[in-house]
Amino acid sequence: MSCCGAFIMPIDLTAPAPRQAKPFRLTGRMVLAGMIGFFLVVAGVNAVMMTIAIRTMPGVDVKSAYETSQRFNGEIARMHAQVQRGWQASAQLRRSGTDAVVSLSLRDSAGAPVAGLLVEARLEHPAARREDHAASLSEGAAGDYAATIPAVHSGGWTLVVQAMQGTETVFVSRSRVVLKD
Repeated sequence: MSCCGAFIMPIDLTAPAPRQAKPFRLTGRMVLAGMIGFFLVVAGVNAVMMTIAIRTMPGVDVKSAYETSQRFNGEIARMHAQVQRGWQASAQLRRSGTDAVVSLSLRDSAGAPVAGLLVEARLEHPAARREDHAASLSEGAAGDYAATIPAVHSGGWTLVVQAMQGTETVFVSRSRVVLKD
């Protein structure tokens, strides 16, 4: 102990100095490997995400946009004719076990039933066309049409009803519906 109360440690000057670790050095090769690794990870994640997105929703609404555009004026004329007929429609979608029952009641502007039509209904899934269901509705009472669509899961659907008289489409309706369990 010294006069001030501090300990003085003896130092062995003959002992070898402790090894000091080599300082880290960033080289050009390390930077290049890091950059290549980063872009490989980004490209891999992008490829996986694109594959999943395309498989779940291909994004194709119509097979040929050109052909659809050529029918546009005809669709507008058909819609005007449908409005001028003044038909009233009442469509329902209800659950029957695991099936769905679609019913449609068509009345003319005077309230008389519209009978003798060929009526088709489609339940369109909002995201996957492979989930769509179609059925031909049969006429029970005059102006009342119904069909059962087997094995339809619950959720949001678009109900498309189309009625034809001969070869002419006389009525089309699209409704957003929710089918509950």
